[in-house]
Amino acid sequence: MKEKSQIEKNAQEKQVALLSTALNEASNAGGHWLNATGKGYPKFYPRGVVVSPFNGLFMALHSDRNGCKTNLFTLYSDAKARGTAVREQEQGVPFLFYNWNKYVHRNNPEDIISREAYLKLDEEVRKQYKGVHNREIRTLFNIDQTTFPYVDEAAYDSVLLKDGSAVERGYSEADERRLHGRFNSFLLKMRDNLVPVRSDGCGMPHYETDKDAVYMPRQRDFEHYNDYVQEALRQIVSATGHQQRLAREGMVMKNGMAPSEDALKQERLVVEVASGIKMLELGLPARLSDESLKLVDYWNRELKENPCLIDALESDVNNALEVIRKAEKGEKIEYATLRNRRQTSDMKEQLPKHYFVADEIRQHPNKENKTIVIVIDPTKKSADVILPAGASPEVDNEIPGMNKARIGRVLRREGIESVRFFNPDGVLGYRPDDSYFAEKQVTLARLKNWAMETLSTLDVTSAVRRANDVNITRAEMIPDDKRRWALYIKPENKEGYSVYPDKEDVNRFFSTLKQSMDNIEKVRMELAHKYYMLAEVQPDLKVDLFSTEARDIDLNRIQRVSVYKTKQGDTQCVATIDGQKMQPRSVTPQQRQRMMAAEDKTEYKRHLAATLFADVLRKGQTLEENTGEKQEKEAAKQQNREVTESHAEAVSTQRKQWNELKEKHPDALQLIRAGSVYRLYNEDAVRGAEILALPLEKPASEKGFTASVEFANELVDKNLSALVMAGERIVISDLPVKEERAVSEKNEAEEEVHKGIHR
Repeated sequence: MKEKSQIEKNAQEKQVALLSTALNEASNAGGHWLNATGKGYPKFYPRGVVVSPFNGLFMALHSDRNGCKTNLFTLYSDAKARGTAVREQEQGVPFLFYNWNKYVHRNNPEDIISREAYLKLDEEVRKQYKGVHNREIRTLFNIDQTTFPYVDEAAYDSVLLKDGSAVERGYSEADERRLHGRFNSFLLKMRDNLVPVRSDGCGMPHYETDKDAVYMPRQRDFEHYNDYVQEALRQIVSATGHQQRLAREGMVMKNGMAPSEDALKQERLVVEVASGIKMLELGLPARLSDESLKLVDYWNRELKENPCLIDALESDVNNALEVIRKAEKGEKIEYATLRNRRQTSDMKEQLPKHYFVADEIRQHPNKENKTIVIVIDPTKKSADVILPAGASPEVDNEIPGMNKARIGRVLRREGIESVRFFNPDGVLGYRPDDSYFAEKQVTLARLKNWAMETLSTLDVTSAVRRANDVNITRAEMIPDDKRRWALYIKPENKEGYSVYPDKEDVNRFFSTLKQSMDNIEKVRMELAHKYYMLAEVQPDLKVDLFSTEARDIDLNRIQRVSVYKTKQGDTQCVATIDGQKMQPRSVTPQQRQRMMAAEDKTEYKRHLAATLFADVLRKGQTLEENTGEKQEKEAAKQQNREVTESHAEAVSTQRKQWNELKEKHPDALQLIRAGSVYRLYNEDAVRGAEILALPLEKPASEKGFTASVEFANELVDKNLSALVMAGERIVISDLPVKEERAVSEKNEAEEEVHKGIHR
């Protein structure tokens, strides 16, 4: 995940504080935690622009916290422009504004285009891209935090009558009847487009994942109508997380093992927050259920200790409510399997057709032998009759044995209702593709008096199978070096390759896998066939994750490769290059996982060594390719050596030892412990400053270094995680703090932090 800016972190802290406070106070407010006074859904004033669900949640919580009478908000600048400035000492609420300025191909993460380029694409091509948002933080203020109520009291009173609380609006029986009608209409749309909602006499509302149905007690079994509404919303939100929809890991799958207890608790938070926002849309207060009230302490602790939880909550809540919104608009929410099958079928239509059966058929009709080919579709009760060359399918040319009227009568007596005639080739030739012959009977026959004599049957099974189905021998999710998941596909009798699936397919695959669902193999093959078809239609999407990206390296120089696990649990690679055994280098978890999936593990290890020891291999190649310049280089080196020796006093012991470390681990950032701080030097400092957003400095007391970056000991875990998440490999070492320390002083043992151990 991208490291957040300080502004984003501050906004997150405010969001967590608002949500935690509301959840904490629910136990003392009869479970009510959101919109207790029944205000309308948050909007921008005066334009009435409705905001996204997650933004709406925190705007409403902010309004509740500050005792505001409406959920209408404004920007500071807009309020000032209207002559109603924000009052002094007022604190606003963070608003997450997403600027969709880049678009990435759904199945090719390296294909990123600008918004301008995206808008120029055809409608169908646009579907292949998804937006990459650039998040900006704005601050909003409730209109009650401005001078608006004092500057124009009449206008403010008018606003309260329309958008105020239930008391301000004067909630009446007519409003109650409208609410009943509105919610009944909502339930009908959910039944038609999302999930069956059925009455159940057990008295316990629940959602059954195996039947994919919501069961609700009768309305009169609830003390208040609002309780009935919110409980129905809870169960419908749960249904959006079904493995065939959004595949949230908290869903309980009865056919498999239950997910972890933590996942179930977090799923419950998603359900309460999303259903609470739907209650907010209806202008109703939201309550926590009795079971949820018991989880408040856990949720608050997780929100405080897990900085990723609020982002996961935002994604899950927005996605769940988006699915419900589509169903409300009348869009049928398909199962992922059905949608994938349809997409696979559509892509299949774009593949090159095969005509093996038609080519075989055209060889059999014979005028001399009076033979014809009949293709019968038993389901449709129709038949295609292929006559020999020269027999017209349109007019009866009375070729002996080829009377079409007689052929038609004979076939109709056998139950065929529709008969069509064709030639083997030409304008009226018979040339359907192989898939056409599925479930059809193909026979060689001839007329004998008033009956049809079957001479032989043509077996088209194998041709139809090749046309309709591809035998996938392996399908497996594997990670690339940037921790993106790709689906490795190995078609029968073809080279394997990988394709980057859509995010929703990746989520569904791993949710099914983690919950030990018994249909994981079905999901695996479903996705394999879908992305096989996609790759056949768009071959550029195929990627090879088992070969090195260092294309300019001669693999023959690698004589031997050994990959092994150390006692500490990490993985190392040792290679013999040009007869010389190299020092071990670390293998990332992603590289090791690909090695386990590789068809040819020996070949993969050579490519892995080429990647890990690319600097050594390139250095050797450079020396070989430039032997003619060797003497000049040696002379230059001698000259540099003399200059270096003449300025030896300007180079510190630390720099010499840093150089030695860098030679051992040229592809790693050298993180140096120096008393109470950690430092990065030279090019490592430049990269570290970029990732950690720290200022670059020119070391004054440490001679020989061009730049440095440092941070305190207590920040090491956080910054290590950020560096690792950015794809960097880190080596932590100790160097002398002062130049006066002996050059011979041995370095302490190095600690390697590899990609993948911090998540």
